[in-house]
Amino acid sequence: ELSEELKQKVFINEREKNPIRCRICKNKITTLEHMMEMSGQHRHTFKNPSGIVFEIGCFTAASGCITLGTPTLDFTWFSGYAWNLALCSQCFGHLGWFYQSGDSSFFGLILENLIEESTTH
Repeated sequence: ELSEELKQKVFINEREKNPIRCRICKNKITTLEHMMEMSGQHRHTFKNPSGIVFEIGCFTAASGCITLGTPTLDFTWFSGYAWNLALCSQCFGHLGWFYQSGDSSFFGLILENLIEESTTH
């Protein structure tokens, strides 16, 4: 019988093997292990000032993203967090936003622009 600690390590290992990729070019953006909650949930639906609705997921890290622009608090969806754009590091498609406040930061990624690759056993 596996210990709880070992089960957790195996679970995390399995999650690391399931990359989340850019829907356009299939570049690895992040993994399930980097999913996080902001304001009590992982998924959020927001409307930008132009009326475009985005469903985003929050992630602690997204090594497949590059950030662009000067962080701003204008129209932020997370109070106190400045944002700038998060783009795919391979095809430069818009994947979401990088949020930062003091020492805290996270990525809010547009879920419809990502695909989850499941492992096959």
